[in-house]
Amino acid sequence: MRQRFLLGIIAIFSILTSCSSGSSLDGNWIKRSSYAGRVRSNAVCFVIGDYAYVGTGYDGDDRLVDFRKYNAELDRWSDSNGADAVPAFPGLARQSAVGFAAGGKGFVGTGFDGDITRLSDFWEFDPDSKTWTQIADLPGGARQEAVAFGIGNFGYVGTGYGFLDGDDKNELKDFWKLDATTGVWSSIGFSGEKVRGASAFVIDNKAYVCLGRSNGIAVNDNWEFNPDSDTWTKKTDLDDDNIDKDGNILRYNAATFVIGGKGYVASGSNGFLKRDVWEYDPSKDDWVERTSLEAEVASREYAVGFSLNNRGFIATGSSSGLRLDDVWEFNPTMEEVDTDN
Repeated sequence: MRQRFLLGIIAIFSILTSCSSGSSLDGNWIKRSSYAGRVRSNAVCFVIGDYAYVGTGYDGDDRLVDFRKYNAELDRWSDSNGADAVPAFPGLARQSAVGFAAGGKGFVGTGFDGDITRLSDFWEFDPDSKTWTQIADLPGGARQEAVAFGIGNFGYVGTGYGFLDGDDKNELKDFWKLDATTGVWSSIGFSGEKVRGASAFVIDNKAYVCLGRSNGIAVNDNWEFNPDSDTWTKKTDLDDDNIDKDGNILRYNAATFVIGGKGYVASGSNGFLKRDVWEYDPSKDDWVERTSLEAEVASREYAVGFSLNNRGFIATGSSSGLRLDDVWEFNPTMEEVDTDN
């Protein structure tokens, strides 16, 4: 009788342990077609319609200007030549720039040319005519490692590392709005700290700017931006005891994407490369840890993240000095499968 009782206790414990383990591994990473261009980190990305456009960056030797577009339904990248080719970026080759889409156009600007020059120029890409057109420079000045996002007909660019009052090598906290229909910039300010390498994603026409580093230390801020009033609202700190008291979520140079009304943060660095993945639910102002980058996925920083048709991806990046061209899709509704890649 005692033996049967102990076996019953062990069985119950095993079931509970299994359930707990499964709930902590929600989500699965699936390998997709590798980026068709050269390996790179510090690239930019924007999404128009059914395509993600990825370009510029650094391959370990040179700064780059080429672009490719990705069709998630076909799991296919465009070639450098042919009917679906994307023309090269006509500005200076650069890394650590920003990209966003607004009003059906793509926009790329700022960054670092790899020599001594931080940049403030901006360019518009028209997917219909496949042409790039230079527009007004970012008024706030030259910078790299800024953050950007698009909502409707407006693009937003701010923070970063660059020029402040004419002096270089400053962390920044200014924020600017671009009217994609007129090409006019206006200042909207930012309520958070000076920061570089921050992350941003858009859910239900509100943007969330979080993470990054300031004075060499990872920041714990998460700010919600309302484009109707151009105002910022501080959300719960990311290292709050009810979210992540150990600060595992804190990082900079991460990749983000949105699936099903939730934001995801993956990769990045905080003195060491990060593998853990976090999901943000704005309706609860809460973060939950999901399946980390699996063993066959190199930990990385300076990757790009994008969402296509309610699917989330990360691509390229830098892993201990090695530049990458691999692409991974995250499915939050699946349990982790170790043998599917």
